[in-house]
Amino acid sequence: MRALKHISGILLATVGVMFLLSTFVLVFDPDSQVPLWMVAVMFLFLGLLPLWGAYALLWAKVTAPGKSCPQCGCAEWQAAGILRTLHNPWFFALGGWLFAALWGASREQQVRCVKCDKIYWTDTRATRIAGVLLWVFLIVWMVGALVHLVLK
Repeated sequence: MRALKHISGILLATVGVMFLLSTFVLVFDPDSQVPLWMVAVMFLFLGLLPLWGAYALLWAKVTAPGKSCPQCGCAEWQAAGILRTLHNPWFFALGGWLFAALWGASREQQVRCVKCDKIYWTDTRATRIAGVLLWVFLIVWMVGALVHLVLK
């Protein structure tokens, strides 16, 4: 059930982002035939409403605590302070700097247990948010590429 909520939240966020972007295009298009009141309705009901639904579905997943220490079971941790690079040139070449940055930020972080000083990997709130944004970016990118191929 959790996976279904997570996937539904990502898809709702994608729909909301796509409609928000389309309303911005309609507002700034000088040749648009769509009345401004219809753009406002589309912004509210087709843009913000799905984003609110995605927020409601994803809130529990994003704010859930990370893994506890595998050695002692303590849930408290701090950043390990070990520097590492999360740069993959393939992601940069395929999707640009935004895709590469979201991919790097969505990876698990290395943390140190407060109680026993064990170093382990866990996902944090920031990595979960970056993961959701990465999936929304990927789906919007794939839909845009598909529309481009169909309209060509």
